[in-house]
Amino acid sequence: MTTDWLPFPYAPAPSFDADALRAAWAGLHTLDAEPWPANAGVLDAWVRFHNGDFAGAAAGGEAAGPEGWAVANRATAAYATLIEPHEKVRLDLYRRIHERAQRHAALMPESANAWFWTGYALSRYSQGITVARALAQGLGQQVQQALEKTVALEPGHAFGHLALGGFHAEIIDKVGTLVGAITYSARPDLALNHLNEAAQLAPGAPVVLVETAHALLMLEGPTRVEEAERLYQQAAALTPRDASERLWIELARAGLTL
Repeated sequence: MTTDWLPFPYAPAPSFDADALRAAWAGLHTLDAEPWPANAGVLDAWVRFHNGDFAGAAAGGEAAGPEGWAVANRATAAYATLIEPHEKVRLDLYRRIHERAQRHAALMPESANAWFWTGYALSRYSQGITVARALAQGLGQQVQQALEKTVALEPGHAFGHLALGGFHAEIIDKVGTLVGAITYSARPDLALNHLNEAAQLAPGAPVVLVETAHALLMLEGPTRVEEAERLYQQAAALTPRDASERLWIELARAGLTL
């Protein structure tokens, strides 16, 4: 499934082992509130993920069964979003995440990350086929329901709040405040509340800074340019704690040069 994935593009790559990961776990997982893995195969997949071996993490997580599907999905999402250059491949990867997350949610309906990856993958897929087309197919409601389920199950799920804030912002950007409020209950104040909650739960996480900047520009356009630039600068100045953070930081640095 993952043999054609490109390698982590920066050197040196992080070099966590299980002991180092245990010490760093709480800080690294403020985003997804994922518990420390009891399964050795799942732990190995997480070590691979944090070291930038996304192909190995995805394969190992998939092989470990439902307990490993969260790491398989997070690794696949990181690769698809931050490394994979071809849109068609990205869309296929998001479909894989969505299918696996749906199976996960069916087997473990109380898993916040099963619902999160269901909504996240469908949201990214919708962006790839154009949001307008996705909304016409009813995908918006599915994204919203999955992400709301995420934060209902785990109110401290920073990724869930971040994605919900982005969802509200994107709906308002694409269909307007009135239609967004009527059809999806999307409101600027709800978007900002979720974005602020994500920032409080995972302060200094580069993905939160970058995605918040993007959401603010969708919500309020030119009036938020300076704040968006400040958030990008904050992200660009961070020292990465693992491979995925390095990729978000490099994305922020690239954005500052455009």
